[in-house]
Amino acid sequence: MSLRFAVRRLYSTYNTGLPPALTIPDLLRKYQQHVPITMITAHDYITAKWAQDANIDIILIGDSLNMTALGQSSTTSLTMSQMQHHLKSVTNSEGSSLFICDMPQGSYEVSMRDALDNAYKLIKSSPKVASLKLECGPVEKDVHSHKVVEALCSRGIPIMGHIGLTPQRAHAMGGFKVQSNTEKDAYQLLDTAKNLEKVGCWSLLLECVPERIGEWLSNQVSIPIIGIGAGRAVDGQVLVVSDALGMLPGDPPKFVQRYAQVGDLATRALKEYAEDVRTRSFPQDQNVFKIKKDVWNALKNNDTHNSN
Repeated sequence: MSLRFAVRRLYSTYNTGLPPALTIPDLLRKYQQHVPITMITAHDYITAKWAQDANIDIILIGDSLNMTALGQSSTTSLTMSQMQHHLKSVTNSEGSSLFICDMPQGSYEVSMRDALDNAYKLIKSSPKVASLKLECGPVEKDVHSHKVVEALCSRGIPIMGHIGLTPQRAHAMGGFKVQSNTEKDAYQLLDTAKNLEKVGCWSLLLECVPERIGEWLSNQVSIPIIGIGAGRAVDGQVLVVSDALGMLPGDPPKFVQRYAQVGDLATRALKEYAEDVRTRSFPQDQNVFKIKKDVWNALKNNDTHNSN
């Protein structure tokens, strides 16, 4: 045997033959060139593979999976271990998308030590995680979260800040409703966005604000703003995958565009499958394995012999 095949070689990089994943500098170049950034959530390998095959720029492992994948009524009960489980499943997908992971509620609010420990747990769960996302309240009220963002950024962990409607705090905000409807609230949001940019965020996710507020805010900061219900003038868009694909029943929020009705299609297909089983229409001849005639004849002869 040739020695070069007998010795295992280790490399600092490995060429998989797949397209290289996007990087944060790649996305910042898109922003500078005014190319809208595409972003979608994924909660498992299958939804992530769909996004990869569609060449989506960013896949967000969002805490919305607590509702869409785990059937809970809000994001707040999602645990770190559950987030890590789904993160690993999503990042098993191959392609060029950049992965961002949410820090779930309770993972960074208790103390700075907890925040740092949990952030490192998430980024160590998969080497493909390029950034974390944190929900942040107004800078003058939510001092702790802003300090956490600064601490993480200063340690080289890229952070996307989440402002506007922050679902983890929906109870305190009076529910899921449009934010920054007053001049005071708009300036408060602007101060929050500017501070997050100042402490090191490379981007912001802006949720549920009037379209003109989204445009106004985009003109006030120098980092990309990805909108969900933030209008058309922001630097990119994100949707929850189950909303965009119609995977679950019910009417979607106003800001959602449904691009498919996957849930209805799946239900019809499973009903057809169940009916085929009940009527013995499935399996058909092409779905079963054959046995050689001589083996089968021998088995039948043995059965006849044994019965005598």
